[in-house]
Amino acid sequence: MKNSSGVLLGSQRIDVFSKKKTDRIQMHWSYLFVVLFCIFVGIFAVWERVQYVGIGYDIQVMKQEHEKLLQDKRELLLEYNTSISLDKVEERARKELRMQVPAADQIFYVKESRGRQR
Repeated sequence: MKNSSGVLLGSQRIDVFSKKKTDRIQMHWSYLFVVLFCIFVGIFAVWERVQYVGIGYDIQVMKQEHEKLLQDKRELLLEYNTSISLDKVEERARKELRMQVPAADQIFYVKESRGRQR
């Protein structure tokens, strides 16, 4: 005669789903869970460290770019300050625009008058 939890052979009953077997299966599942949890924690720790190192590299690149921009700013300010000097403007007017200082007879003075003249 068959039973749902065991098999009857002669006078001896063999339990297929014995407590000992289910305890072993549960113990295997427990070990498997612990191992999988440890693997998950390890992978997470490695992933977090990789992210940390990547951010460190990004910060270093941004610091180098910041230094380069500061150097460019200093160079542009120097160029700006030298380009607006009067000597530079006069030299450029003479060379590029072929301008020259006017002679004394070419200078006319204009007097501003206040109010109407009658």
